[in-house]
Amino acid sequence: NTVWEELQGFGRAVPILHYGAFSDTTLQAIVSINEAYAMTFNTTDAANGVSIGSPTSRIVVDNQGVYNVQFSAQLDKTSGAAATIHIWLRKNGVNVPNTASKVVVQGTAAELIAAWNFIIQLEPTNYVELMWASDDANVVLLAASATSVWPAIPSVICTVTQVNNL
Repeated sequence: NTVWEELQGFGRAVPILHYGAFSDTTLQAIVSINEAYAMTFNTTDAANGVSIGSPTSRIVVDNQGVYNVQFSAQLDKTSGAAATIHIWLRKNGVNVPNTASKVVVQGTAAELIAAWNFIIQLEPTNYVELMWASDDANVVLLAASATSVWPAIPSVICTVTQVNNL
């Protein structure tokens, strides 16, 4: 019981849980259709025990636990007709079963946000990657500069929050 209470952070005002918030300020494109690409990150917005790894597509945890991995990606169709995009989670270089989703971007200059989350058990030094593929090379993860009205648009945002540290 004492070990469990210690792991949960009992006796502290707030249990120790780990987190990371990451984004990327660059446009991300695919080279070949129907090939898997990892979304990359170049900015750490906040972090405690979660970090960008090497390569920069890897989000690495330092501590065992159950984590909520949330993301949003700014999909942009630069030209042509409809394009299908698949997005899924990879853990330690292996596709996580039942995590893929499909979205369709309709027409030239069409944009949409893909956003969802995954709950996953991770051990120290485990990493996750957000993967994507498209049947059209004219799809990008769009990034845009700030204006005088709104802040910059990252191509992808990912937050990783530990929800249980057992």
